[in-house]
Amino acid sequence: MTLARTTFLVWLALSALGLAAQDTTVVLLRHAERQSIFDGDSPLAEAGRRRAEALAPLLAGYRPAALYASDLKRTQQTLAPTAARLGLSPVLRPKDGSAALAAEILRERRGQTVIVCWHHDLMKKLVRALGVKGPVSYWSLDTYDWIWIVTIPAQGEARLVEKKQELAPALAAAS
Repeated sequence: MTLARTTFLVWLALSALGLAAQDTTVVLLRHAERQSIFDGDSPLAEAGRRRAEALAPLLAGYRPAALYASDLKRTQQTLAPTAARLGLSPVLRPKDGSAALAAEILRERRGQTVIVCWHHDLMKKLVRALGVKGPVSYWSLDTYDWIWIVTIPAQGEARLVEKKQELAPALAAAS
């Protein structure tokens, strides 16, 4: 084997190890404001559509490899402007499948960043299924303006960071 070929193979092996060792990042947000709490599959309200538009540049900045949404209209509508901006189609999963979604992300998206638009009452379950062991807040029915970032290192425990959505001032004034 030539020195150049050996060097290339060593470089290739080290590159593969480097990729395997990258953190997995899951950016979680709740769907934007919906029209009705009495309609289980309610679409977004006008305020929710404005929030979805305003979220697109923020979420695109994470450079996700994939977008995930539940099978309900409001999560899909929340991610629609981001999906259009990035040229990605959201992967749809059943609302009652938080644990299965976490397992899929951990299995198929290692070393990548993904965005998940989910539901306030299931966020904690999803975060736990991603491996976060520490304290986890509960999102109330009127919480729409937070993002959770779960970082899952190749080795060690998952970490959760809570951030306020930093959106354009026009959205804050309209809400």
